[in-house]
Amino acid sequence: MLREIYVKNFKCFEDFTLPLRQVNILSGMNGMGKSTMLQSILLIRQSFLQENVMKGLRLNGKYVSLGNAQDILYEKAEQEIIGLGFTDENQKIRWEYQYTVDSDYLPIIQHTDESDHPSIINGKVCCQGILGTRFTYISAYRIEPKDLYKVQNEKELFSREFGNNGEFALQYLGMYRDEEVMNPHVILEDRMGPSLLNQTRLWLNRISPGVSPQVIINMQQRNAEVRYEYIEGREKTQSYKSVNVGFGITYVLPLIVSILSAKENDIIVMENPEAHIHPSGQRMLGELIARAGEGGVQLIVETHSDHILNGVRLAVKEHKASKDNIELSYFYKESDDGYRHKCVYPHILSDGRLDCWPEGFFDEWDNTLLELL
Repeated sequence: MLREIYVKNFKCFEDFTLPLRQVNILSGMNGMGKSTMLQSILLIRQSFLQENVMKGLRLNGKYVSLGNAQDILYEKAEQEIIGLGFTDENQKIRWEYQYTVDSDYLPIIQHTDESDHPSIINGKVCCQGILGTRFTYISAYRIEPKDLYKVQNEKELFSREFGNNGEFALQYLGMYRDEEVMNPHVILEDRMGPSLLNQTRLWLNRISPGVSPQVIINMQQRNAEVRYEYIEGREKTQSYKSVNVGFGITYVLPLIVSILSAKENDIIVMENPEAHIHPSGQRMLGELIARAGEGGVQLIVETHSDHILNGVRLAVKEHKASKDNIELSYFYKESDDGYRHKCVYPHILSDGRLDCWPEGFFDEWDNTLLELL
C-alpha cells in the first residue's frame, strides 16, 4: 500500500507530501492540485513501464500526456529541478529529474532510497511499490453508450488493464463473469452468490435500481456489446442496447467492475466517479468505495461529490468500513502564504461526523440554504 506521494516543483506544488491510507478521497475546488497528485502517481508508473526500470520521467505515455518540461515546472521554482517519489510499507524513494525546457523526457540526476531493500539493481533504478501489484486507472472520460466496443488482448485483460476510459472492463465482465469476488467486504448477500456478474448486477441495482447488464463478447470480430434488462417486480423486460439506456449506467459500469474484481493490495485510481449518476446512486458508490478498502484494496479517488463523501461516512457509521482506513484530503490555496497550494485533512469519527469542517469543504449546500432563508 502507498503511504505517501511526494512532489517537488511539480505543477502547482513547490514541495508537498500527500499522506495516503486504504481509501483516499481527494477534494477541493478546481485547480487546487487534486489532479496534479493523481498525475504524479501515473507519471511514476508510466515512466517505469517503458523499460521496467526507472531511468527518467516520461511526460507523455500510457496514462497521461503533460507536454514538455516547461509545462510541469512549478512557476515559482527557485531551482529548475523536478522531484517525485513515494513511500509504501517497504520503501521510501525520491527522484530528482534534469530539467530540459522543451523535452518530454527528463533523466534522473539524483536518487535516494531509504528502504530496507534498495531499489538499484545492476546500476538501474527499479521501483516496486506502485508496480508490485495490479493497478487500474479509470479517468473522468469514461466509455459512453455505443453499439459495439473493441476488445483487448486477453493477457493484458487478465492483469486488469481496462484502459484509461474503462473500455475493456465490459469485456472483463463478459469473460470472467462466473469468477467469485475475492473481497468479502463488497459482497452483497444474494441467492445467486458471489460471482462477478451477480455482484455487479446487485451493486448496479443499488446505484440505478432495476438495471441488469448483459455482455456479449465476439472474439472473432474483436468486439463486445453491452445490453441492459430492467427488473420490474418478478418480471424482466427485453434487453436494450446501451445507446437506448441512460448515459450514466454505462458510465458507472467500469467503476463497479474495477472495484469488484480488485484483490488485496491492488491499487485503483479513479476520477469523478459521480459523473452522470443520480445523488442516491452516488451515495451507494461511496459506500462501495469505502467497503472495498476494508478488503485491502487501495483506492485514490478525486471527487466533487458530497454524496460520495456521505456514502463513505455512512459506511463508517454503519460499521461497514473503519475510520482509520480513510483519508480525506481537501486542497486549497493559502492567500496569506503567497497563494501556495496546501491541504487539510478532516477525520471521520466513529459516528460518521467529521472532527472539523474547513471553509469550502462540501459546504455549498449549507451556504445555498442560508441564502434561500
